[in-house]
Amino acid sequence: MDQETVRKSFNVFLKMYFDSCKEIYAELDNREFITGRQFEYLRMIDKHHEVTMGELADLFQLSKPTVTEMAKKFEETGLIVRRRCKKDARVTYISLTEKGQTLAKTNVLESQRAVEKIFNRLTETEVRQLTELFNKFKEADAT
Repeated sequence: MDQETVRKSFNVFLKMYFDSCKEIYAELDNREFITGRQFEYLRMIDKHHEVTMGELADLFQLSKPTVTEMAKKFEETGLIVRRRCKKDARVTYISLTEKGQTLAKTNVLESQRAVEKIFNRLTETEVRQLTELFNKFKEADAT
């Protein structure tokens, strides 16, 4: 099997995954659709409870203007609140609103549901084979 065939098959898998995610997001009609990367930002803020804009930029190796723009979008959609440091007005803290916390936590459940939808299309043997392949990817990534 050549690389092009593998690439096309992998793209089919990714499309299935993202289509499943879109179906799940459609069920959540009161939530804005945000990217996987944006979910990572929300989860990181949730993990730290409160981070500075600079810390978030460092954690994700982003420029401060990029983090500022992202924070602006999150604030407009009610996912975060920003507050200035009392000791140093140049420092801004970011924390999640209740809506942001809920979204940060539910993404994991939504991802699990999307994977379940994909796995329901496969036989038990195919699921085992796919899991073995993913484990090989994980091992290769660890080295």
